[in-house]
Amino acid sequence: MNQMRWLNRSQPQTLYSSVLLCYFSAVFLLFDSGIEGQLALDVFEPIVGLFASDRTAADLGDPLVPFGVTLLLGGAFVAGGLGTANERRWGHRLCAVAAIYSTLASLRWTVRESIGLGILMQLMFDVLLLVLIFHPLSRNYRRIWFQ
Repeated sequence: MNQMRWLNRSQPQTLYSSVLLCYFSAVFLLFDSGIEGQLALDVFEPIVGLFASDRTAADLGDPLVPFGVTLLLGGAFVAGGLGTANERRWGHRLCAVAAIYSTLASLRWTVRESIGLGILMQLMFDVLLLVLIFHPLSRNYRRIWFQ
């Protein structure tokens, strides 16, 4: 039975860095849940609107919803990083989905609100994570070694 690893130094530097950045993103989500919760809700609301009734969309005004979406996104970053470190395809995919979601939320916030230093830093880390995940070296390693 293989032992579960939080980090895997035998992976290419791009994958190793993306795992670290996933963990850091999850920690920053929990510390700054006010802005990130609203970011997550801004992207989550139209998705719910497509599949839900008007009553469900109105329930998104509940203050617990942004915090729940933030916890879900943070959990996706941690689980994706853990899966990637253990060379699992689902982990790499989950990490990619969480990074794409976070980038879209940051971009939407940048378009809707004024641009500030905090949101630019968030957007910079989101784009960096996407670049690391989809780097050719990461993709080749995933294609060969991931289960």
